[in-house]
Amino acid sequence: MDTVTHVLFGAVCAGAVIPRPSTTRKDLRLQLVVAATAAAFPDIDYLSFWLNPLVFLADWHRTATHSFLLMPVWAGLVGLAFMLFGAARKRWRIVYSLCALGITSHILLDLLTVFGIRIFYPFSDSLYSFGTTFVVDLITTAILAVALYLYLRRPRRSIALSGVALILLYWGTQWSLKAEAQAIAADQVAVATHVHALPQPFSPFYWKLIRGSGNDYEVAYLSLLAKKEGLFTFYRGVAALHWRQYTLLGNNDRQQPIILEAWEHPLFSKFRAFAQFPVLYRVDQEESKTCVWFTDIRYTLPFLKPAFRYGMCRNVDRGWHLYRLKRFTENQRQLLPEVGSFSD
Repeated sequence: MDTVTHVLFGAVCAGAVIPRPSTTRKDLRLQLVVAATAAAFPDIDYLSFWLNPLVFLADWHRTATHSFLLMPVWAGLVGLAFMLFGAARKRWRIVYSLCALGITSHILLDLLTVFGIRIFYPFSDSLYSFGTTFVVDLITTAILAVALYLYLRRPRRSIALSGVALILLYWGTQWSLKAEAQAIAADQVAVATHVHALPQPFSPFYWKLIRGSGNDYEVAYLSLLAKKEGLFTFYRGVAALHWRQYTLLGNNDRQQPIILEAWEHPLFSKFRAFAQFPVLYRVDQEESKTCVWFTDIRYTLPFLKPAFRYGMCRNVDRGWHLYRLKRFTENQRQLLPEVGSFSD
């Protein structure tokens, strides 16, 4: 999730465990800052994006800094940073505990999204995800912001605990809505295929439905409240769903051999490992260069260019090279380092 929501959740969780009667205002502010800072810490792995964006997505993001097994180590390191302040040194046990709480709150929040976390890294590379909440969820953020505001005005554990209880109730509702959306997708499947329901922005009643078989997918945008079109017209009621077809190799038989060659190239192994629902984005054919671009429909929205667009480009007289299309641009390419120079 976004950093603001992580900070808010870390602070509210701290408020729920701090024994207020024995805590001064000054100590309370320090403890909230410690927990909030620790809650933001795991996303420090974003710094590795600038080394290699694709390896970051496939191997580095939400691994070491998001592991429950390594959480005690990170809590100690963040706690050490606060030891520069005298007030924190006097209460180092509390500081360490709040750092552990903040980092744990971050991991729990990220488990709600579809990206997936390696919570048992480095002993397991398995990804875990509930997939109930969009990466930016304004309702979650608003609930936490109001809870923290009320707690700061009147620091009582009951207020923070009420905020935590309310947010858990909201997340439980999202889980129920996900099950309903997935059942709708399954009801419309004529043959045995995999069906998925992914959360969308703006509303917990908006879902992306994916049904797929092999390298072919169909995608529809569902509003659980609308009969025909939702407030955002891309999202439709059950009776008005519009399924769009996507495929890994495209529909142009003449282009499929070069698309397959790009997809199976060794330099493209990290994208193959990252993408759960890989599809062809487009093929650019210029005078002396051909570029084949792919994306993952987990991260596509009907009103934005896909966030992750990676591909292989080949000159007529040269071999393949790995590129990405920069976010929010149509054609801005970034040449990426060969994956082998960082990690296999």
